[in-house]
Amino acid sequence: MQRRKFIASVGSLAAGSAAAVGTGAFTSVTADRGLSIETAGDANAFLSITKAEDGDGNTYANAKEYVEIDNGQVSLDFTQADDNSFSSASGINKNAKTVFDRLLDVTNNGTQDVEFWIESDLVASNGGFLGIYSEDDDKGTGFDVDGSGNWGKVTLTPGETLEDIGVYIPAGVSPSEVQGGTITFKADSGN
Repeated sequence: MQRRKFIASVGSLAAGSAAAVGTGAFTSVTADRGLSIETAGDANAFLSITKAEDGDGNTYANAKEYVEIDNGQVSLDFTQADDNSFSSASGINKNAKTVFDRLLDVTNNGTQDVEFWIESDLVASNGGFLGIYSEDDDKGTGFDVDGSGNWGKVTLTPGETLEDIGVYIPAGVSPSEVQGGTITFKADSGN
């Protein structure tokens, strides 16, 4: 009987020791967690895209005329003038550089600095046709897409706005070459 008690004690001690020095490794874990994502119109998103405004909150004429907002999404439309009874304008001049100043403002509504830039195969420096620039005195030197191939990112701190983004279309570009194209506004915190 003593021998049985001894073997049982040794077995229990060995099992306890193995449990005490185990590695804690596991083969797999499946854990469901909650996820919340909200969508917002371009004006209220983390990277806000709005019609360009002056310092008093008045929308510039070009922004009123050529910036469309549909279901909160901003787009540019240079196909015709707004509904003025005296205007029959319906497009850009042929063989002429056309400039549209003060169309958009972009604001960093997030909580950290972001690098902001634009990508599109429509943009001159990416092999396309359009020039995109900012008239913002503080940021203009870092954001210059003028067809010369110079392209830069702009750092926007939380709450900072890149103002008066405009577009120009060089001479000889037909509307069909840019019709339906997409311009992608991008921001990256670098983290």
